[in-house]
Amino acid sequence: MKQISIAVIALFLALSCLLSPIMGESKSRVPSKTTKREKGKTSQKQNFYRNLAKRRSNNRAAYPRLSDLEFANFRAVNTSGMGKGKLYRSSSPVNPWGNRNLIADNAARTAGIKTFVNLSDTEKKLKGYKGFKYSYYSSQRILLFNLNWKYQSEEFRRKLAKGISLMAHSQPPFLVHCDMGKDRAGFVCAILECLMDASAEEVTDDYLASFTNYFGIQPHSKDYDFVANNEILAFLALAFSVKNINGINLAAAAERYLLRIGVPAKDIATLRLKLSP
Repeated sequence: MKQISIAVIALFLALSCLLSPIMGESKSRVPSKTTKREKGKTSQKQNFYRNLAKRRSNNRAAYPRLSDLEFANFRAVNTSGMGKGKLYRSSSPVNPWGNRNLIADNAARTAGIKTFVNLSDTEKKLKGYKGFKYSYYSSQRILLFNLNWKYQSEEFRRKLAKGISLMAHSQPPFLVHCDMGKDRAGFVCAILECLMDASAEEVTDDYLASFTNYFGIQPHSKDYDFVANNEILAFLALAFSVKNINGINLAAAAERYLLRIGVPAKDIATLRLKLSP
């Protein structure tokens, strides 16, 4: 028995020596060339956006070449299939943080906006903004989406679906905004533009116009292409479950996306009619 026990122990020790390097590799082999490449890309993005943020200012005087509307990131959405004067987008007309709210609110009054599509605020936060009750904004219909920035999350999709249905039962002209009117507003407007049969180039150009207004990125420059590829083109590809949105039927893809997140078909059809020429 003693000899058997010694043999068993010896066998165990031998197996331990053989297995330990393998087990150790399974823990330490994770950092690979792919991982390093991905880290490099992440670092590149972080540096790019860090430098980009330094270009933005809340001071009107810092943008002498922009009109007041461009400074407020306020514009009509005029992509293919969209009715003239049906859909607008801008920075927040009520949040004073960016020092653009008064310009945006006055522009909304001039445009005759009937429904404000607020993607960022809760009712409590909205009514807490200084001067809110005196704004044109406060006198019109307000839809509060309160979206996060995680476009693929269940919460985002659920709230977006509810909001799109509310839009279908509201009256244009619509004004879509978040805080800067750049990210969440950019994504939601892109979905609506696709739904109305805009081209990929039109959607990209409208999305990137915000980056021109805030950061001075010039159309079709290297920075322009970097933002397009890392943001709106990538976001829409994920939303539509495709590798690349070029060459696909964007209207059909947008409709399938809205159906998938829970927007009733009748609401999609109604909203289409309200946004049509």
